[in-house]
Amino acid sequence: MTTDFSFIQLADPQFGMFASSSSKTDEEIATFAKRGLIIRKAPLIEGFAPETALFTRAIERANLLKPAFVVVCGDMVNECDNDDQVTEVKRIAGLLHPSIPIHWVPGNHDVAVDHTNPDPESIENYRQNFGSDYYAFSHGGIRFIVINSTLFTSPGSLVDRANAQLAFVEAEATIAGDRHNENQNAAGGQLQTVLFSHHPLFVETPDEADNSWSITRQYRMPLLEIAADHGIGTNFAGHWHRNNVVKRNGLEVVSSGPVGYPLWHDPSGFRLAKVTTAAITHEYHSL
Repeated sequence: MTTDFSFIQLADPQFGMFASSSSKTDEEIATFAKRGLIIRKAPLIEGFAPETALFTRAIERANLLKPAFVVVCGDMVNECDNDDQVTEVKRIAGLLHPSIPIHWVPGNHDVAVDHTNPDPESIENYRQNFGSDYYAFSHGGIRFIVINSTLFTSPGSLVDRANAQLAFVEAEATIAGDRHNENQNAAGGQLQTVLFSHHPLFVETPDEADNSWSITRQYRMPLLEIAADHGIGTNFAGHWHRNNVVKRNGLEVVSSGPVGYPLWHDPSGFRLAKVTTAAITHEYHSL
């Protein structure tokens, strides 16, 4: 039976992005604007002091709110081969109270040197630093499935890994769905499984064309079938550096704004989710 609890979702602390987004020309800023991305005029920034301040604040808020766990939905760093960025992320994460587990979700900047195409070396480096790139865990009667969504956007030569991950999601969702069905009457609510990813399943509609922001149709469609058949009710994601919440066909897809550099009008922040037997509700909080 589900017990009431809360968790905090963070996304895109992305150490190094303030520096990489600084000192842009007006022409460069205009080019980003055409893609719907807001880059703010700023002098050259070196290092990652802004990210350190924001991520520290997010961890401090978690320590005050005492959630059941914290999940970070990808792009912990801007450059996956930058040891200084990785070290600082892990140092600050270590400030989280030891009673609060932290669950990492890989983003495209964490598993791809070019930020798009994952490669075996970067995935292995990620695993050494943050643990498995896809896995599942349970809390309070809810099953949470974590995926490496970059394998579902640009798998390249890693199609076998992508297919293995898809089979894993289906197996986990099937087992969780069967257990939820068995416990439904006793729980008295609508138990569901939750998917954590970096790229959201979709940003507008389930049948949207392939784009830069969501999982490609090749993998989205079978994932949506799994969700419908086995009770995945919510997908929490990041990647967009802005808030976007869409509900279609009983599935809610929640893209949260960033802990780090925003690319829209939403401020840097975190999402507090509350779980009951009846529903999962959530609210975004500014940092």
